[in-house]
Amino acid sequence: MSVAGPEDRVLPTPALAGHGSGVQLLDYDAVPGRSGAGGAPGSMLLLHGFGGDKTQLRPIGDALCPPGSVAVHPSLRAHGDSHRPAWGYSVLDFSADLHRVADILPDEVHLVGYSYGGLVAAVSAVTWGASRVRSLVVIDQSFDAHPALHEADEWAEGSLLRWTYDFGHLPDLLERLGVPVLVLAGAGSRNILPDERERLAARGGGMLRLETIRGSHADCYRNTAEITAVMRDFYQNGFPGIPGRENAEEGEVA
Repeated sequence: MSVAGPEDRVLPTPALAGHGSGVQLLDYDAVPGRSGAGGAPGSMLLLHGFGGDKTQLRPIGDALCPPGSVAVHPSLRAHGDSHRPAWGYSVLDFSADLHRVADILPDEVHLVGYSYGGLVAAVSAVTWGASRVRSLVVIDQSFDAHPALHEADEWAEGSLLRWTYDFGHLPDLLERLGVPVLVLAGAGSRNILPDERERLAARGGGMLRLETIRGSHADCYRNTAEITAVMRDFYQNGFPGIPGRENAEEGEVA
């Protein structure tokens, strides 16, 4: 794990670290919010997609995380410098890795996930609940099963468990838990198919909001200015029940 910058406050060591337990923990960066940045109402946990690492969503965290809060960027298993088990690539395995470091994360976080990281974020939000996860942003990730998209390659297990199983119930669970959700669908992406987009859009007015952003699935996350503008509106206006950070003191890690 690493922390960027000479004045950063290091997060505590996870309770599972050391003691000869053999537990392998995720590598991550913890980046305090910067002066001049902001838009998120507090600390953030940002999860990259397959093939990425902890740097993939760094521009979004840098733009949105306010002073007094921290943006945590993990490299998921088999990515970056995190552990690479021979098997265990279901969304539940990825979510369990986050649970193993949950004790050092801020008490309240705004979760953001791109592609498969969005599905991991959604499962984590369901298991942690609204008292811990104050909001969820999913960048171009489907909740539906798409078996035809499975590819038998070196990611065979991950691809199979990503596309073969239906996670369409997650938006219902998140709504019942009171977790506001923003889904960003790439205009040139086939990841969220038209029928699912219609169903997600029909939920408007509730706890879930669907917006379309420029780009294909492979590059939509790079549209930092557009994504952060939509996310700021979501944080500030879409769900007024999300508490702000107006009284956060300079240097506090939320």
